[in-house]
Amino acid sequence: LELRNRQAPVKPEHLEINASPQQALAWVCDNYLPFRRWDVLTNSHQISDSLAGSFVEWMVQNYPLLKIEPVTSSYLNYNVASLVQNLCEEGPVLWVVVDGLGWLDHLELLSYLTKNDQLAVETTIQPRFSILPTKTEYAKWSLYSQLLPNDSSWSMDTGKAFTKMGMGERYTDYHRAELRQDLKQGKHQLYCWDTEQFDKLYHTERDWKHLHKLIRPHTLEGIAKEIISFLEEFKSPERLRVAIASDHGQMMGVAKKISPIPPGLEAKGRMAKGITDDLRFIALESDRYSLPHDISVVKGSGSLGSFSYTINQTIIGSHGGLFPEEVVIGVSVLRQTVQRRPVFISCRSEGKPGQGELEITIENNNSVPLTDLCLYISELPSFKTGKPLKAKILPNTQESFTTIIDIPELPPNYEGKSYSLSGELTFRYADTEIGRVSLNPESAIIVNQIYSSGLDINEFL
Repeated sequence: LELRNRQAPVKPEHLEINASPQQALAWVCDNYLPFRRWDVLTNSHQISDSLAGSFVEWMVQNYPLLKIEPVTSSYLNYNVASLVQNLCEEGPVLWVVVDGLGWLDHLELLSYLTKNDQLAVETTIQPRFSILPTKTEYAKWSLYSQLLPNDSSWSMDTGKAFTKMGMGERYTDYHRAELRQDLKQGKHQLYCWDTEQFDKLYHTERDWKHLHKLIRPHTLEGIAKEIISFLEEFKSPERLRVAIASDHGQMMGVAKKISPIPPGLEAKGRMAKGITDDLRFIALESDRYSLPHDISVVKGSGSLGSFSYTINQTIIGSHGGLFPEEVVIGVSVLRQTVQRRPVFISCRSEGKPGQGELEITIENNNSVPLTDLCLYISELPSFKTGKPLKAKILPNTQESFTTIIDIPELPPNYEGKSYSLSGELTFRYADTEIGRVSLNPESAIIVNQIYSSGLDINEFL
């Protein structure tokens, strides 16, 4: 992870305003966030702030359309509650809601949970847009209630919203003892651990780099250990699914405090109750954005206030705005063991000795993608020690692609034109556990060679 942080990712293009929700989510997860993390860690915010601005514009225009979709098919985060209810129809569920867990933090939490095969990913992490504004009292209330915050039942008490799930029990950090007891007794079909320990880090820490590099991963690893320990309390842990979710993310790095605050605004982090025509803010009207009141959010990376400040009086971990790292979060499902389905790979090529193309076909019959692909082929020098493939094989798909190779010359007195290939593909299931599969025995190169002397042409010169 540290090595990836030091290497500069490719700078993405700005997000197009007419991008689809799927394209916007992919842009954030695959392009913006890796670049943003590198940008912040190397202290050069300006480039990624501009990129974030293109997402802010996209959200302002597209959020009113996103909220029209039914909850069951929505890209908004309250869809997660519907997913959890469906899982409960199949078996017991431990729903872990980690307050303030951003997309990249979620990926890191999964790496701790799947370390040493403690848990396996059943449904790979999927992105969602947080409910606006990205503050707990709005976003988490909607997550549990499957309603938008303009509903008449909205209140600051997110615990009341959980009752709308119609099943199970919600446990805060203070009630972990009760959670353990109820798991041991098999009391419910749904157990929801609502933990705020991760979000609270950003309320108390005063050194962002120390927080990011040391305190944050230590806390994520601790949360993973607690989740594993909860499973061990359950009488049939192999039956218990673990769903990981969040309510909102956090700003990366430090933010400058906006001053003065326009009159008539009630400031809360990167948002405020009330409307202003100050150009540093974006107005979100209650009717258009389904809010309990009009709000204004900070347009750039600044913040109106914080629980704590660095020694330079900058702000850590503020949220409530529309930056990608605040808005885009994930949901994933794990369990103790997942039966993996077969993966198949075959390779073929045809041509004259020298440079040619190798066609690689991979069939993935699993419900998670295959990542970190590396192909080993004994007969090809460039593949003998393994060649990484820049591809991700999506769930339940077959994909073919080509790569450049040096087609070998057939040995003297070789019978036929088909040159068999042997080797294996190594990969990870959804960036976690390692898998491997041997090449299809029919993998081969057809060498169209007129004459093989066994001698180098230079020997005749």
